Amino acid sequence: MKRILIPILLSLIGCTNQQKPVEKSMVDTLVEIVKPTTQTNVDTSYVSLFLKIDGSNTIAIKRGYYNPKDYSIYRQTFFLNGEKIFTDTGNYLVDSSKYSRIIVEKGSVLLFMECDGHPNLDYLSAYSIDIKNKKMTYLSSSVFDGNPKSKTKPFTDIDGDGFIEYGGFDLTEMHPNPDSMYYRPSSFYEIRNGKLFFDSLLTKREDIKANAVYSKNPINLTVRKPKI
Repeated sequence: MKRILIPILLSLIGCTNQQKPVEKSMVDTLVEIVKPTTQTNVDTSYVSLFLKIDGSNTIAIKRGYYNPKDYSIYRQTFFLNGEKIFTDTGNYLVDSSKYSRIIVEKGSVLLFMECDGHPNLDYLSAYSIDIKNKKMTYLSSSVFDGNPKSKTKPFTDIDGDGFIEYGGFDLTEMHPNPDSMYYRPSSFYEIRNGKLFFDSLLTKREDIKANAVYSKNPINLTVRKPKI
């Protein structure tokens, strides 16, 4: 199966030279960063992101502000080849994340962006991009484990089934009983043939590893701490 992983790299653009498409099976996407050129009603500390999907199509991510004097409240807006196609009203993207990427497979384009989950862990939001119809759709969000020591690294074949996955566990409160813990539910997604699927088998497997049991309705569920 042919799969193209396009990680997002950041670079400063100091010229306007056109880049030629790279003809090979796996291509790194160049993320061009352009500083604002006008000072009026523009947050000069922010730089737009430009993500190349292929040699002909580019996604630009910019910020839209409700109040030009208050840059703390904004929404990220997505442009395909200069045309606005989507505004994210529920997530704040981590612009410099090494985990954000574009995956092109079977003619489908999936965009994954790390989002700020403060005060909890960050999470990955997934979007599909329809280049032909100039549409972008939010798909889902899931906490991911970016710890270098983690055995469930995002965008790897975690369960060995031949498809790449991502996901993880969010934080839970400390249980008052030292021998007990609140159930930590996970969520994992699989990328298969250009589509995104909730991986229920992997989610169940990882839940059992972390909690010693599996529950479909784990809200406020208390379990015994697994023996390490």
